[in-house]
Amino acid sequence: MTNVSAPIKTHSVDVKLSNLLKIFPTHDGSEDFYAVNEIELDIKAGELVTLLGPSGCGKTTTLRMLAGFELPTSGSIHIGADNVTNVPPNKRNVAMVFQSYALFPHLSVFENIAYGLKINNVPKGEVIDRTFKVISLMHLEEFKDRLPSQLSGGQQQRVALARAIVTEPRVLLFDEPLSNLDAKLREYMRDELRKIQQRLGITSLYVTHDQTEAMAISDKVVIMNHGKIQQADNPIDIYTRPNNHFVAGFMGKANFLHGVVKDVKDKKAIINILGQTISVSVNDKVKLSENGPVDCVTRPEFWELSEEGKFNGEITRVIYLGNHVEYEVALGDETITMMDFEHYKHGIKQEGERIKLHLKEECVSLLPPRKEYVKEGLV
Repeated sequence: MTNVSAPIKTHSVDVKLSNLLKIFPTHDGSEDFYAVNEIELDIKAGELVTLLGPSGCGKTTTLRMLAGFELPTSGSIHIGADNVTNVPPNKRNVAMVFQSYALFPHLSVFENIAYGLKINNVPKGEVIDRTFKVISLMHLEEFKDRLPSQLSGGQQQRVALARAIVTEPRVLLFDEPLSNLDAKLREYMRDELRKIQQRLGITSLYVTHDQTEAMAISDKVVIMNHGKIQQADNPIDIYTRPNNHFVAGFMGKANFLHGVVKDVKDKKAIINILGQTISVSVNDKVKLSENGPVDCVTRPEFWELSEEGKFNGEITRVIYLGNHVEYEVALGDETITMMDFEHYKHGIKQEGERIKLHLKEECVSLLPPRKEYVKEGLV
């Protein structure tokens, strides 16, 4: 679908959100709702940045402010050198791909794609030329005369993307564009969308609630909660070096094991957890003190079944998922989740079975202890 060179003009501009605040007043005497709470975000030219977080975290409101559909309470929005904070949507030269596709049901594929050019009074010959080029880019030639109702979900999504890029926007916005597709098609379209975005080099902001989708397509992932940015980083560091417990828990599954720092030297910390000692790389974001409490973040895949493992546990739950088996394992007073991707070699264990586990210590990251642990004297 994308083995052609970019046939349209593209823009590559920086986007900067500065102290962006959006307050929705209430009318029942309760406190105003801070949908977006003074966030700072820089998007580099040509970068695809994903806003990720639970419902109500502020990601869609942020996207709508960049589009111009919502005006911020305070703060500023710059696209390139232009301050567009109070500029109406039709003057910002941004385009959005919606969750619902928002195609005109009575117009053909060609007419849907050409619509934005026509209302901008682009000359007829140029409209035809640019529309056919984008149709070719998206491999929609055989569908150009069909109505949206005659297309599959994936084909409609390609039309929606074609309609967005034909106007040659400076910024491309995506509002959960794949959520209406089935799982297999969603994965295919996710990869195709990313290839097209990279080929065109359009600065893009993408909103999703799907962690896997965010990890797969993004140059940078921005985790939001309660209107604030919790962490903005590349996908690898978001997953392996989370800033806090919320980020660690939101990005996939995480086990938090409370431990005690025994020693710190040469950027390595010696930690006592579950009656055993492990060596962990020091995270500059966490201040460690000897004999002080710390939380160790261990992902399920950091644990391995091994007769040489130094952690003894009992399986309390077994979930077979095809390419791996997920186990819940009691380790003393703690319970962890682990994944075995070599169940064809180890066999599938049973509830109540005793096992030994090896922890990939080099993968463990450290966080300050959760307040409830300190309060309750658990570490």
